[in-house]
Amino acid sequence: MTTRTRGGFEPTGVSADRRTALNATPGRKAAATRAKLLTAARTVFARHGYIDTTVELVVAAAGLARGSFYTYFDSKTDLFKHLAATIDDEFDRDVVKFDRRRAGDPIENLDRSNRNYLDFVRRNADLYQLAEQVASHDPEIAQAQLRSRQRHIARVESSIRRWQTNGYADPDVDPAVTAAALVAMIAGFARWNHVAGDIHDHGEAAAAMTRIWVKACGLRGVAP
Repeated sequence: MTTRTRGGFEPTGVSADRRTALNATPGRKAAATRAKLLTAARTVFARHGYIDTTVELVVAAAGLARGSFYTYFDSKTDLFKHLAATIDDEFDRDVVKFDRRRAGDPIENLDRSNRNYLDFVRRNADLYQLAEQVASHDPEIAQAQLRSRQRHIARVESSIRRWQTNGYADPDVDPAVTAAALVAMIAGFARWNHVAGDIHDHGEAAAAMTRIWVKACGLRGVAP
């Protein structure tokens, strides 16, 4: 059963209440079952694509009963949204956490951050491609992608402003425009390079990205 909200339709009733409770504070067994469904879903989505994936295929891959699925997820769309959310969680852990470092040489930190980002996109290329597929007909996923890109740009803009304040970057560079351009460049390169079969060496690609960022920002390292 659903009820109309300002954001669309929201599940209600006993099953929906149970899902909310389990997802908010899952026990060990519940967490393991939910994780098994998400892992199976990632495999099935990658194999069949979003359109041809069904709940039956997911539960079969997970080795669970169909009823188990609806204990944790409302629908295939709901499942995908939870799966897509893992991208942001992993991004925060593997990329953003490093980006928040303030000490050390800014160019060395930038190079490591770019390498972390390229590694991250390569590991999660299947989810990125699925998200783009789903976003074409799901406004909520499209908006989530936009918000993720905006957060990425905001973090880079903040870094550029910090570099300028500390005397490492050209003060005449526009932080907002430069951040938007650099994020578009590295995000586009990372995804298309993987789709093309990783035709460029990963280390060389990361070094090239860093050189472009350094020139765009007029970035200087810490004097020896």
